[in-house]
Amino acid sequence: MAERQSQSHTATNDGPYAVENDSTPRQSRQDGSHGSATREGWYSVTFSVPWIVRGAETGQDAINIAVSEVGKRITAASDRTRNCNINVQSLGCNGCNSRTDALLLVSKTALVGLLVTLEVQAESGEEAERLARREIGPHLEDTPLTSVDISRV
Repeated sequence: MAERQSQSHTATNDGPYAVENDSTPRQSRQDGSHGSATREGWYSVTFSVPWIVRGAETGQDAINIAVSEVGKRITAASDRTRNCNINVQSLGCNGCNSRTDALLLVSKTALVGLLVTLEVQAESGEEAERLARREIGPHLEDTPLTSVDISRV
């Protein structure tokens, strides 16, 4: 059975792999916080996202296109989100201890497994997941979002 983990990619000559969506400076309150409620904190929410790419010549082309398309769609974030990162999922073989990108390319059509991580301002992990889905879900229409990790930042 294959194990899913993230493999972080950084910006290279092959193309951008991370979308920084650090929100613009907001008005701070007197106590130095930015949130509307004092109990709110920042949570990191990671979703597994399958992305179909048509017309890809190579696996690397498919990865570049997938990251670019998803990045363009989710760059518009509200003041409750920040730091959106996109990574290619990694599959591991327990028998030979090798790892490979979550990518299937057949007849110039690819399925790329991505991990999209957002930092969301919320009162709890459950609320953070709900808000993150609400933020990126409409931009990734008809794409399943499977939550794989929620942690406090």
